[in-house]
Amino acid sequence: MTTDRRFIDLHTHTTASDGSLTPTELMALADKIGLSAIAVTDHDTTGGLAEARTAAANYPELTLVMGTEVSANFPGGTMHILGLGVDETAAPVAALLETLAEGRRQRNPRIVAKLNALGLELTFDEVVAIAEAAGGTAEIISRNHLAEALVARGHVKNRQEAFDKYLASGGPAYMDRTRLEPKDTIEAIRDSGGVAVLAHPNQLKCNNDAHLEQVVRMLMDYGLEGLEAYHSGCDDRQMRMYLDLAKRLDLCVTGGSDFHGQGKPDVELGRPRVPAVTITDAIAVNSAAPWSATP
Repeated sequence: MTTDRRFIDLHTHTTASDGSLTPTELMALADKIGLSAIAVTDHDTTGGLAEARTAAANYPELTLVMGTEVSANFPGGTMHILGLGVDETAAPVAALLETLAEGRRQRNPRIVAKLNALGLELTFDEVVAIAEAAGGTAEIISRNHLAEALVARGHVKNRQEAFDKYLASGGPAYMDRTRLEPKDTIEAIRDSGGVAVLAHPNQLKCNNDAHLEQVVRMLMDYGLEGLEAYHSGCDDRQMRMYLDLAKRLDLCVTGGSDFHGQGKPDVELGRPRVPAVTITDAIAVNSAAPWSATP
């Protein structure tokens, strides 16, 4: 167990979205492995933050960063914007997340209908039950929950097969969810006291490094303030390039594991190692942000 508290993890998920640990369990694990700070950044929701705040009060050496991970529209790849230090009660971020939640409510039954049309018996109530059994709610149902429902029904052997055959982008049951424009997403995060950070830049699938810089500069025009240079899905070359890009563009650097628990068994909490000094840099960007939610 790490005891020197030199590392942080600013990208994690709980049962409030598609993680397998409750916020309480996540706080306990973060303290056990000796992190000095952790951000709860569930997909398109702040629903787990209240429980995380309560649990974090039991660990005085662990700083909780209030956050969310928001899907934004981007052609060709996946764009996620982290809102770190966000005030989850603020109207701008609440309205943004409600729009995304409504999109999910409309999308998920349609995916079930597509699966039925393919001859796979499944009801939406079964998917909701899977989500609730994992500690989530009907409000935040992801494709992971749909995949688990297909496994439970015996239609596929495992979650990966469900994605490969049906649920991945381009698959016969795939439906994209509502995504807002990056400008609107970043503005809502900043107007809610948070720092807007581009998550896992490699998932943008830019053509080359110059293209990535062009995209990042565009996002900076909208108010982007940080770049997630450390991430479990990035190799060493990418990490070095992101660190250099952040330095040249005067962006704060953040990093995290993108921990989901059982959904991503190869991703460990606290890996890669993210130096605690990075949170100091991020706080300096917006000193008014409620970074520590621990009483």
